[in-house]
Amino acid sequence: MGIFDIFKKKPKFVDEVFGELEYTTFRDKSKNFYDGTITFDKQQCGINLEADENGPTTEQKEFFRELCNKYPILKKDILIPFLNKEMEDWAEKSQILDFDKEFELDSISFPIITRRPVDWSLTLYSSKIEHWVTIDFIEWQPQSGVVIDG
Repeated sequence: MGIFDIFKKKPKFVDEVFGELEYTTFRDKSKNFYDGTITFDKQQCGINLEADENGPTTEQKEFFRELCNKYPILKKDILIPFLNKEMEDWAEKSQILDFDKEFELDSISFPIITRRPVDWSLTLYSSKIEHWVTIDFIEWQPQSGVVIDG
């Protein structure tokens, strides 16, 4: 990708699950990805999918559908306790009282899925600390530590 490639229009791809996506390509085709905006948990958020010119894979679509179904339980039983522990040094009142008011979905990222368990990530914006929080998962378990960006 050359410096002036940022001004080129990216190819569009319309997917039945993810909607309209833009396709970004590189000389190293293993770095190619699709990105767009989806509705997830009644919010708009970004989606990033590693994929080739054929678009998102069946496995990515199936995993996304599974994530949509599991997210309410994942949020309540795993995300809230995990974030309460991980963010205790970032906020005076570290306990999450209302997840949906304190966090806004920013993006979800999936690799090309060739096997299970799936490594993926979720980025949220925390209004309490005014930072983005990225959590890496293996399947439904968050990995230790979070990345907090300013």
